[in-house]
Amino acid sequence: MTIERTTSKNQPARSRWLAPAARCALPLLLMGAALPAAARNNNVYVANQVDNTVSVIDQATNAVTATIPVGSFPSGVAVSPSGKGVYVANANDNTVSVIDAATNVVAAIVPVANTPVAVAFSPNGAFAYVANANDSDVSVIDTASKTVVATVSVGSVPFGIAVSPNGARVYTANTGDNTVSVIDAASRKVIATIPVGLSPFGLDVGPFGARLYVANVASNDVSMIDTQSNKVIGSVAAGNGADAVMTSPIGLPVYVANSGDNTVSVINPLNKAVIATVPVGSAPGSIAVSTRTARVYVTNTGSNTVSVINPLTNKVIATVNVGNVPAAAATQPE
Repeated sequence: MTIERTTSKNQPARSRWLAPAARCALPLLLMGAALPAAARNNNVYVANQVDNTVSVIDQATNAVTATIPVGSFPSGVAVSPSGKGVYVANANDNTVSVIDAATNVVAAIVPVANTPVAVAFSPNGAFAYVANANDSDVSVIDTASKTVVATVSVGSVPFGIAVSPNGARVYTANTGDNTVSVIDAASRKVIATIPVGLSPFGLDVGPFGARLYVANVASNDVSMIDTQSNKVIGSVAAGNGADAVMTSPIGLPVYVANSGDNTVSVINPLNKAVIATVPVGSAPGSIAVSTRTARVYVTNTGSNTVSVINPLTNKVIATVNVGNVPAAAATQPE
């Protein structure tokens, strides 16, 4: 089934291609921090929708080291907490490809519901949560058995998904009804529905779990949600077509991809101010932030590239050519 460009309830979901002191010393600490000896890959994984592939970028060299065939129209990607598995949501064949990160080979294919577009892991790696846009639900995959063990109905046309740092809550951005669904991970039931801006598309939880950020593509802003009260406590104007949001590893700044004006807004969530606007490639569609270096990776769906932003200077330091219509990116969590 092909994704079409509509967002009303019970209709097909929209394609991703349409779619001051806080920044000084702390990123330096992150960039200089020693990493544990446990095996961790140093890659960025990029889902290329039209090529049906995933590009593997080495963070050290900003070079593509592998191209992996996956399912049809890959629209979401996430790396397991262990770093061993990369899960890819294939929107047009209703599957999730499970890539073995050691071999860059698809080791399993998991059937899910209609039009999977985003995926996120529980912190312990036991479960992967998949947002199915055209069925308005979430598939819960047991990562040990590679099978769906539950399905949770959420709001209309969920395009984004995120999990709290403690694993207790799962959040979906529901583009079709301008809400965020809050799922209790233990009961696998929606416990709150939060009205946000227009056409919420991407969302991310801060590293301490206190704040949830939602990018609203049609109202060009970011809703800030208090996760204790499940209420919007403010919004920040971003650029045109704010369709993806990601926090830095320390919680600030917050990065927003603006698909309509080819920029990334850098936001200080403490004073709700845009502290920088970074030009990137054409139609940026997703953001990933490295927990090793705090570098920001932006997929440019209109120019088939990934922009690499230095968090210390808020400048693009590299542009990496990838596949056709790169729609999503993920790095190894720590």
